[in-house]
Amino acid sequence: MILRSLTKHVKDQNWFAVGLDFIIVVVGVVIGIQVANWNEQRIQDSRANSYLQRIHADLGADIDNLRERLVFWQQVSEYGEGGLAYATTGDSANVSPWELLLSYFQASQAAEFYTTKSTYEELKSDGALGLIENLELRDQLARYYLEADNPVLTERPAYREQIRGFLPLHIQSYIWKQCFWTSSYSQKLLPCESPISPDEAMALVTTISTNEHLISALRYWMSTKRVAQLLSKERDRTAHKLRAEIEDIIGTTAVSGRE
Repeated sequence: MILRSLTKHVKDQNWFAVGLDFIIVVVGVVIGIQVANWNEQRIQDSRANSYLQRIHADLGADIDNLRERLVFWQQVSEYGEGGLAYATTGDSANVSPWELLLSYFQASQAAEFYTTKSTYEELKSDGALGLIENLELRDQLARYYLEADNPVLTERPAYREQIRGFLPLHIQSYIWKQCFWTSSYSQKLLPCESPISPDEAMALVTTISTNEHLISALRYWMSTKRVAQLLSKERDRTAHKLRAEIEDIIGTTAVSGRE
């Protein structure tokens, strides 16, 4: 219609009308481009929001998993430190031979922690990190996920293999059945009655506690567990902070990983 009108005005040499038609065409083109830009920005904002919501959920999963791991690692550390104390001093502190033996076994538990990072890896592989326009948040997320593969959080110690290679299998089987509980998401170490006599338990404890190779490996593992707990507490603080910053951007209330 505009073209027909423009042609008529040119034929009539109505230059004012021609100029008006030209302005209408230019304005229409500009508006069309602007609408296209707005639509593209809306799509990009929606993608960014979707990614941030997913990272928010991933961080919540990390917080929940870290909380469970920290409780479990504290149990493992208490068992291990009790075994080390006896090996060092010979003082059982009124702990039975079976409880000492159980301590040496339960100290070998690991429960690795792996950061939930599938969304962030997808962002990287898609070349879409630029969707996160907040540069400070983007840098903080990069540091958080860069530190995700710290081997201290996923290590399986030599002590684990050594003590399990030494302790009779029927005792280990009993411990797994009576002194250990697990679900899809967590593990617990449980007190349990002894399946063997105090003399049998004490003989095994004496062999373990006087084996410097085993005790050295246990000492290393307990040191590693302390570092893992310190790192995990820091990651927990960072994950909470990142979730709060994401909530400020997308207006999402945290529904998991709460204190």
